[in-house]
Amino acid sequence: MNKAFQVIPLGGCGEIGMNLTLWRVDDSWFFVDCGTLFADEHLPGMDLIFPSLDCVRERGIKPAAWLITHGHEDHIGALPFVYSEFPAPIYTTQFTAELIKEKFRGLELPAPEIHIWQVWNRTTFRQASVTPFPVNHSIPDACGLYFETKYGNLLHTGDYRVDRSAPEGSVTLDNLAKITAGRETLLMTGDSTNVFVPGRDREEKQIAESLLKLFDGVKGRVVVATFASNIWRVKSAFHAAHATGRKVVLLGRSLIRNYEICRRLGMIDDIDENIVISQEELKLYKPHEVCVLCTGTQGEVFSGANRLAFGTMDNIRLDGNDLVILSARSIPGNEKSIGVLINQFWRLGCRVLTGKEADVHVSGHGYSQDLADCIALVKPKMFMPLHGEYRNLVQHINVAMASGVPAECCHLVENGDVLTVAPEALGVTDRWDVGRDFVGSERVVSGSSDVLRNRVMLAKNGIVEISLVTDNSLSRMLGEPKIFVRGVNTRPNRVKDALIGSFRELQRSQRKSNWTEESLSEELRIAVRRELEAEVGYKCVVTMFVHRI
Repeated sequence: MNKAFQVIPLGGCGEIGMNLTLWRVDDSWFFVDCGTLFADEHLPGMDLIFPSLDCVRERGIKPAAWLITHGHEDHIGALPFVYSEFPAPIYTTQFTAELIKEKFRGLELPAPEIHIWQVWNRTTFRQASVTPFPVNHSIPDACGLYFETKYGNLLHTGDYRVDRSAPEGSVTLDNLAKITAGRETLLMTGDSTNVFVPGRDREEKQIAESLLKLFDGVKGRVVVATFASNIWRVKSAFHAAHATGRKVVLLGRSLIRNYEICRRLGMIDDIDENIVISQEELKLYKPHEVCVLCTGTQGEVFSGANRLAFGTMDNIRLDGNDLVILSARSIPGNEKSIGVLINQFWRLGCRVLTGKEADVHVSGHGYSQDLADCIALVKPKMFMPLHGEYRNLVQHINVAMASGVPAECCHLVENGDVLTVAPEALGVTDRWDVGRDFVGSERVVSGSSDVLRNRVMLAKNGIVEISLVTDNSLSRMLGEPKIFVRGVNTRPNRVKDALIGSFRELQRSQRKSNWTEESLSEELRIAVRRELEAEVGYKCVVTMFVHRI
């Protein structure tokens, strides 16, 4: 189909994280966001996961532009690893641009071409125009995108929430009304993260009020751990500290960096910077005069919260007078590390509060009624959910239908599905093979290579290494074989017995006249692995080296 308006998600549609969506208008391609997901213990040696662009590479597609909605890792984290192969101007807001520059600088990569968007200002490309508009989220400068083409208009919410007294100074609902005024929206794509949470979310103002009450009367220090990007929560903590006569110390490189960027851009001018003190200045103040703002809500090993909990900071030792507030949600998969962190704070005698015990966190993603309000306001002809697991996408379609979008105009699309919305509303017309690539030690590992598969196999099954010396005829062992067992529940002597038995059995076979060092090595490797599999119950990795002298 040479002339079409299509939407193709490569990531974030069937999972939460690593968001990347392609918008196609005829022969122009726009790449929206480029995010990562943190790897877990099932991917040994890997740090990040991001959508593979093999399907793009195979089709010879080049982006006309990268359109970035905001600066969270699940929207910008993969950019440094793919940009050199798919270069194009990056369009985004000021704060997000600063975070992108820091990522490239940290990896010692050439600076990308970045164009700073001003919200509400239309940018015109050859086949389309795009207008960014502000949305409420848990990071500054988040925006949605209004995409105008000859086929019709697309509204992409990005990640958003609805805060009617938003610290950003505007409200998502009001901005949606403004961007769609007098226009018909052909397709709306929306964030599905919190679709299962009923009702409407609370406001950041309520969290600020709650923090002030919690700070007041604490005899020792107050520690607030939050995401480094949640500058609104940082501001709420600062105001509570100021009102209760506390100085603030910042722990965590990313938190300090983001604070300095916002200070430089004039985004937090209402924070009194004179209450910020260094770690060295802590000794000048009594515990009840101190608030510690830090990262580490997910139990990260080298974070500020972890260092406080395990006492690795010389100038701070928490005790039973101190209050610790974890002001963030628990990311699925991190429950164990968070539990370890909380238990360690309890061992120190600290009082620990999370969102379960106190009003200390609001989400950056709208609840189900927030999503319904937005869909009903926009009145799109078609709707496509994004940014969620499969069940989230299904439920978001249910919300859309209840908000007035006909069932036949709601499209359930997964990663790799090609949704064609114009010149006719054709639905899913094709499917691309999609995969995953990985980052380990700042190097990209292709999901189609054997590297990760071999790492997983080694980590799961262990390895046995055998080195054997024979005579020139390959018929007699010389000396003791060298055997190394790593991660396999067996003993070297057991491997030795299996090796000797297999060697003798092979000597009695009729094939030995044709043996080479390589063929004998392979025969022994298979025989020993078979013996070990019978013992331990799985196929471990066996490497065999035969040396003839």
